[in-house]
Amino acid sequence: MLIRRGALREIWSAHADAQGALPVPAASDRDFWDGVDPRIREAILREADRLRDEPWPQPQLSEWSAYARTGDRSAYERALFLRNRRTRLAVLAAALEPTEQRVLEAADGLWHKIEQATWCWPAHDDVVSRGLRVPDPARPFVDLGAGEDAALVAWAALLLRDGLEQHVPGLVARLGSEARARVLEPFLAREWHWEGTEEDVHNWAPWIHGNLLVAAVAFADAELRKRVLDRCVDGLDRYLAQLPADGAIDEGFAYWWQGAGRAFDALRLLDALTGGAIAARLVDGALAGLGELARFPQRMQVGPGWFASFADAEARADDGTPWHVLFRAATLCREPETAAFALRERGDRPLCGLDDGVHAGLGRMLAELADLRSGALDAARHPASAPGRDAAETRPDEPRPDVLLSSIGVGIRERAGLTVVVKGGHNGENHNHNDLGSIAVAVDGVPLLPDLGRAEYRSETFSDQRYELWNIRSDWHSAPLPRGAVQLPEEQWRARMDAVDEGWALDLTNAYPAGERWTRIVRVTDAGLVVRDESAALADPATRIAVLCTGVPERDGDDVLIAGRHGSRGLRLSFDPAEVEFETVVVDDRYLRRSWGDRVTRMLFAPQPASCWELRGVVR
Repeated sequence: MLIRRGALREIWSAHADAQGALPVPAASDRDFWDGVDPRIREAILREADRLRDEPWPQPQLSEWSAYARTGDRSAYERALFLRNRRTRLAVLAAALEPTEQRVLEAADGLWHKIEQATWCWPAHDDVVSRGLRVPDPARPFVDLGAGEDAALVAWAALLLRDGLEQHVPGLVARLGSEARARVLEPFLAREWHWEGTEEDVHNWAPWIHGNLLVAAVAFADAELRKRVLDRCVDGLDRYLAQLPADGAIDEGFAYWWQGAGRAFDALRLLDALTGGAIAARLVDGALAGLGELARFPQRMQVGPGWFASFADAEARADDGTPWHVLFRAATLCREPETAAFALRERGDRPLCGLDDGVHAGLGRMLAELADLRSGALDAARHPASAPGRDAAETRPDEPRPDVLLSSIGVGIRERAGLTVVVKGGHNGENHNHNDLGSIAVAVDGVPLLPDLGRAEYRSETFSDQRYELWNIRSDWHSAPLPRGAVQLPEEQWRARMDAVDEGWALDLTNAYPAGERWTRIVRVTDAGLVVRDESAALADPATRIAVLCTGVPERDGDDVLIAGRHGSRGLRLSFDPAEVEFETVVVDDRYLRRSWGDRVTRMLFAPQPASCWELRGVVR
């Protein structure tokens, strides 16, 4: 386990009365707001002014109920996220320039939250299972959306309270009433599936718990605040205690930001409320294991902006990825090399949360503004002088150290321009894809043999139809099909993975229903990639070895050539005798297309009868 169950709860119990306060730079703190970087100031004010001349986005009932009718959740969420973006920009603009006009624009956005029929996103509300197509105000459902909206209005109230009381007296009180009725009180009134159990971790928990911490501080009286904070702390403790000691996240890179990253956000808030008691135990105390959790995103990198994409992860880091969250987590855990990595990936982006997604709400934006204002980011650009892990451990121009996360069966190795990702584990993981024994290969840091990762979520994605989706099935991963068989979901289907010289050995015997022995050995050396499969099933004419590639491959004699992309070199594949057929798919999903382009191809190799077969890859 990452930390001992109860470790966080005990720290909170001992220091909950420390009378600490959330680090909120209120709009009345003119020294802070007048000192915001001019580039960020201009970006916020310019966009807020542009949006003020447009009608407010209005999510519609037809869009909310579309999820129950057609499985589409995107139209409602798009309108809602655009409105939330405009609201948080208006709030920040009012803090930068607290004029009546700007405060009233922010107040309009907050008023829309009051008028909004539900704060729950349509894919989550249990009214659908009750046969309804409208939200039920008598039974609010606390989900990710409810937590996000509660935090949005809470941060806004903490930030603009004086201005709102001056220009729209009563609005803050009304926001508090709505937050209590829609979120805080319902949270305490029920047991929620997303809180998980002592055996089952759920990635919603830290996201919602962290947001409710802020809402309780902003809007709850002493009794309600204590009840909410105590339950949130227990939930965070439960979540962190269930994560593996190597810090791995089985949903993959993209989910770190909304699970583990949200837990780190909450720990920062708790650290402020306890007067620094959390940070004091993160280096060599009861929470020391969290440093491994902070290192996970860096370990998943295959090249600048590209990451291992197993499960429902995305290969290409979104432009809105809030790298500052990782920077804060790394500095909290005194991991300077990871903090420096986060800053390199962040680049010169002005501020997280300027996009219309849910990567970063108002709380993350305020945290980044505070660190920019204090100079913390500039100070961290020379991490070798900081305490903790040696920042010279890995340099950007050196081959990366091998990664083996045994808890989830993920290995990553880089040599000779190739970065290879291998997947073992089991098929009952969170956001699971049937991917046991699969490989993915990047050349010069750009994936050419992909793990497709997630597509746009629809109702089918989290239903009994999940494993009918092509990007989730094992036959659309670079994995064997013994005697034509595909893998099945559930934890019983497993692939043991062990480190061997220059690679890994995977035992796929228990990955398929027949239980027939199949060993896959993957080696990555200065000479290139070798994937060796050993099984009696290779003699069956129905057996295939699937290998996915981006674009459309070409034959070059007996070899197959994969073109480079995004400036990378290409890949040459050679192989033991086999027939090979290509199946090219036009990619129309916006998530898959962003990572893989407009076409991907499945190569199906039919080995000539033998007990072993090799595939080899070199940079060309």
